[in-house]
Amino acid sequence: MKIHMRTLAGFIRKEFIQIFRDPKMLVALFFIPLMQLIMFGLALTSEVKNIELAVISRPSALAREVQTRALASGWFKNVQGIDPQNITDPSQLLTRRQAEAVLVAPAEGLEAALERGDKPVQILVNAINAQRAQQVDTYIRQILARTAAAHGYNLSGPGLIQLDTRVLFNHYMDTTDFMVPALLVMSSFIVLLIVCSMSITKEKETGTMEKLIASPVSTAEILLGKTLPYFILGLAIIGAMLAVGIWGFSVAWRGSVLQLFINAVILISCALSVATLLSTVTHTQQQAMMGGVLILLPAILLSGVFFPVANIPAVFRWACYVNPMMYATANFRNVILKGGDWSLFWQYAAIAAGLALLLALAAYKNFKEKLN
Repeated sequence: MKIHMRTLAGFIRKEFIQIFRDPKMLVALFFIPLMQLIMFGLALTSEVKNIELAVISRPSALAREVQTRALASGWFKNVQGIDPQNITDPSQLLTRRQAEAVLVAPAEGLEAALERGDKPVQILVNAINAQRAQQVDTYIRQILARTAAAHGYNLSGPGLIQLDTRVLFNHYMDTTDFMVPALLVMSSFIVLLIVCSMSITKEKETGTMEKLIASPVSTAEILLGKTLPYFILGLAIIGAMLAVGIWGFSVAWRGSVLQLFINAVILISCALSVATLLSTVTHTQQQAMMGGVLILLPAILLSGVFFPVANIPAVFRWACYVNPMMYATANFRNVILKGGDWSLFWQYAAIAAGLALLLALAAYKNFKEKLN
């Protein structure tokens, strides 16, 4: 397999001219992944916010402080247009959707309930969304416990074990830190796969592929000439998204540039190999786009981007371990958030590189057969 560098350089130059001549292509390559990162980084969060909380209690300093702490936490917002003194059935606030959570003190007030311990404080939560309801309940209990402790009341009881909890790698439990590395993988993989596969199939649609076949160039030169420009642009896309994540979302930076570069190279190689393989079985740009969607949907869902791989049923979990996006996502999170444990990094990188090599060989073999 002989590659002439002048021929290859001509291919690459021609591809870059074609890319930069089309404004829509530039938008697809840079604007779309950056917008996905910004929009998903802001919208995709497991934090529960904007909880409408009503506190039903006799007017007291403790009740006011519970409400003030709740509003100051950023999780809750006040319920407007109700008078706690005139509420006879607090559950009606949930039924009528006036509130999502209601803290109901006994008739004697919150102070009496905390002093004697024989009057329970009731928490009513709308549990249509069970996961959200669990978090709402936890938030209210935390606020109530902190307020009580600030006034000298003890909710834990004597003799109970006190736990000292430490949170590692993501001290503020910020979902954005967890999601940005995964969104970086997802967005770059989507764009490179779709754009590269459509670029190759466009040669078939316009009839220029026959000219390439008739010309004295090898299969390797055609493939490298079509994919290397997108490889270079892929590195630029990942770099731009990483910059937005670090300076725009204040994502922690603990790993090395070398690890990120190696992981990016493997990820881009996988995406372009899949794109090339897809282009060998499609004949039009529309087919390439639809085929890309069919590949991307399961690849994203089985990559650990949105939920842990351990939560996926065992009957489907095998597909995760042949999905290069899963290893790229795990490695970007490992490098950016944890500092990049080298043994774990090389384990994931080796498997992903093996998958990239298999996909590249399959794409080369199929492409060569189609040319012949």
